[in-house]
Amino acid sequence: MISILTPCFNHEKYIKYFIQSILEQSFENFELIIVDDCSNDDSVKEIQKFQDPRIKFIKHDFNQGINGALNTAFENSSGDYIVFCASDDMLEKNALEKIYQIFNSLEVDVIYPSMSVINDENIEISKSFITQRSNLEALRYLFFKGNCFFSPGMAVKKEVFKKIYPLPNALCNHQDTQMHISLLTQKAKIHFSKETLVKYRIRANEANISTPNASTKARENLEIELLMDSFLKIQDIEFLKEIFKDEIKKLKIEPFENTIEFFLGRMAIESQEKTRKYWGYHKIMHFYNDKNNVKILLEKYNFTFKDLLSLSILCDDDRVEKKYRKYKKLFNYSLIFSSIITLMFICILLLGL
Repeated sequence: MISILTPCFNHEKYIKYFIQSILEQSFENFELIIVDDCSNDDSVKEIQKFQDPRIKFIKHDFNQGINGALNTAFENSSGDYIVFCASDDMLEKNALEKIYQIFNSLEVDVIYPSMSVINDENIEISKSFITQRSNLEALRYLFFKGNCFFSPGMAVKKEVFKKIYPLPNALCNHQDTQMHISLLTQKAKIHFSKETLVKYRIRANEANISTPNASTKARENLEIELLMDSFLKIQDIEFLKEIFKDEIKKLKIEPFENTIEFFLGRMAIESQEKTRKYWGYHKIMHFYNDKNNVKILLEKYNFTFKDLLSLSILCDDDRVEKKYRKYKKLFNYSLIFSSIITLMFICILLLGL
């Protein structure tokens, strides 16, 4: 059986189209678990118009967020496979059938389908395909840059999802990114489907929670610390060496079982993203705050408090960093020039004698 986990919040305009797209599936062995997260519109009334026994409807007494709703849905699921889909999106008629076929024909744990993008009138406006990446490539991208996956319609084996459950309630804009990181750090086998199985809705007036605006950007930046903490769960040293082999070669710093927090912090400072740099520096500060770790860093890396302070310049804005390097270069040139002038002056004095 396939369990479809669906959080709903103020989607009265779209929820009927979503439910219809599920009930019209060519694959019929499914359950649809809708969790209304305390909507203040008529979403509940729209949901209750459908009486199909395969629909499980749960109402939260108070708003708990996307992951809170997904956790509730998962707790009430009984399928072997989990599919995630928001209540303002839709599935193609053969989506569940294709997902079931892939799980039963390939040795995979997670499926990422391609998707079509629709507007408020259910009209397709474009298609989106995920760039094919290996697990290591995807982890590196997620660590140094940001999200590189789609979450609408993603499917996971229930036994695999159990390993990353419960999802953190506090995350909003990065809730799906955290899920991708957690699955990859568990070494889940990923499959990218080129078939468009999902209809992802871009709502009018920038109503999507992920719409790029000042509020979204602020939330994303504030959530980075908790998001990046997901990488701290990697305890396999050889796995870390594979992920960061280029940085290890460049910086001459290797991970050890008792320095993972420091190591990942130092790796994050190599990112071009300021929020990731800050996370990295904070992890190093936290690690260095332990007296025992001070000795460990000295023994393993010859790292001292002076080295900690010197890392701060790498965490500043790119323009500041470039300016620092520019002035440092000019300063070095001026030292060389002044040294030459001094030597010439000394030579003139000696010749005069």
